Amino acid sequence: MGIDRIGKGGAPPIDPSGGAGGVEKTGSVEKTFSVEGTEKTQAGAAVGTVDASAPLERLRAGEVDVNGYVDLKVEEATKGLDGLAPSDLADIRQMLRDQMATDPGLVDLVTKATGSPASPPEE
Repeated sequence: MGIDRIGKGGAPPIDPSGGAGGVEKTGSVEKTFSVEGTEKTQAGAAVGTVDASAPLERLRAGEVDVNGYVDLKVEEATKGLDGLAPSDLADIRQMLRDQMATDPGLVDLVTKATGSPASPPEE
C-alpha cells in the first residue's frame, strides 16, 4: 500500500497564477487578536499572585540563608493547604523540607538557585 504521491511520478500540478490554488482573500480583518481577562481572573491576578522571586531575592539580599529560602518555598508550596489540621500541615511541610535537602534532583535545583545546598534534616 502506498502513500499518496509516492511512486506516482513527479510533483503535483502547480497553479499557474503562483498561488496555492483556491484560496482567496475575502475581506480585511476587522479586529486584531486580543486577550481580555474576565473580572474574576483580573481580580485573582491582583489579589492572589505570589512573587516567585521574592524568596530568592530575600536570599540574595542576605535576609535569609539557604535553609530559610527552603522554608519560604515550602510555605509558598503549602499555602493552599491551610484547611488541613495543623499537625497534618506540619507533617507535610517537614516532609517537603526533608525532600528538598535529601532528594538528589531537588538538592540540585536548590543548589542551582541558591549556590549551595540546604542542610540535611536533623534526626
